[in-house]
Amino acid sequence: MRLAVRISRGLATLVSLAVLVGSGYGWVAYRTLGDSITHVAGLPAGNGAADDPAENILLVGDDHRPANASPQVLAELSTGEDGGSTNTDTMMVLHTPAAGGKPTVISLPRDSWVDIPGVGKGKLNSAFADGAADGGGDAGGMKLLIETVQNLTGLQIDHFARVSLLGFYEIAQVLGPIQVCLNQAVDDPYSGTVLPAGVSTLDAKQALSFVRQRHGLPRGDLDREVRQQYFLAAELGKVSSSGVLLNPVRLHRLLSAVGSAVQTDPGLDLLSFASQFSSLSAGDVTFTTIPTLGTPTIRDSSGANVSIVAVDTAALPAFITRIVGEPSAYTDATAAVPSSVTVWVVNGTGQAGLAAG
Repeated sequence: MRLAVRISRGLATLVSLAVLVGSGYGWVAYRTLGDSITHVAGLPAGNGAADDPAENILLVGDDHRPANASPQVLAELSTGEDGGSTNTDTMMVLHTPAAGGKPTVISLPRDSWVDIPGVGKGKLNSAFADGAADGGGDAGGMKLLIETVQNLTGLQIDHFARVSLLGFYEIAQVLGPIQVCLNQAVDDPYSGTVLPAGVSTLDAKQALSFVRQRHGLPRGDLDREVRQQYFLAAELGKVSSSGVLLNPVRLHRLLSAVGSAVQTDPGLDLLSFASQFSSLSAGDVTFTTIPTLGTPTIRDSSGANVSIVAVDTAALPAFITRIVGEPSAYTDATAAVPSSVTVWVVNGTGQAGLAAG
């Protein structure tokens, strides 16, 4: 099994705050942290105000790098082979049920081919950039991404947390080395990943390169989802046992990295969020991915060939219902006007042309 170290740039960061609940130093540090985190009014109108004690938090990690970054910083981030973007390469919904139930993390593959409101069909990871364009900024980007996720899943997003590429690197430095095991050696110039087969212990630079690797993976984006889930499970145990939480110097470094790297909506109470995880272990969190049909190559509206993740929209409602119950978006839905329905056919066979016509 190929394992990796994809940090949930939102969840792994916020879970680290669980220690603040039981530490006098942590309470002081938390106050400072609250002042340093950037708040963005990125929730669509009406979101975040529901009385339902269950919550859905969208966790986002994107590929943007700091403005005017020096060549030395870019070298540490291994971004020399790409131009950078605001595309969101990690997207997960953290569902925390009412009455203290165990949480579930739902991964949303970045290449999922979805309907983006006002734009049309596109990859899920482009929704933020589409919303941020033309003066929308970070708030416009988050709103469009959240609307896209809500339309796809039927879940209302109550809060969000967004972490940058540099933020991941700085947090990984504080948390220390991560061990992975590869079936085959890797040499990927796009992400900067150069690792042998077998067990390797990765520093922050290597970990960042490894989690950014997309090229050369057998199932592409779907393999990265497995890595994300593996890392989160490992981090839930590591953060509480590595000594970071009991070491004021290391905790201060971690909180400084978090504060400079995280954006949230103004209504997300990090202390309350952390308290929900203070007694959880890795086995208490369920990790899952929305149902998919594979990774076909299709032609987009411009005629270009695009490799995507085909979402199994027929199986999605039952999948979501098993996790959270039946969302109101399902029970309140009305029948579509037949003339407005578009059927999208994917050829999953090896014989060309069967999906045409």
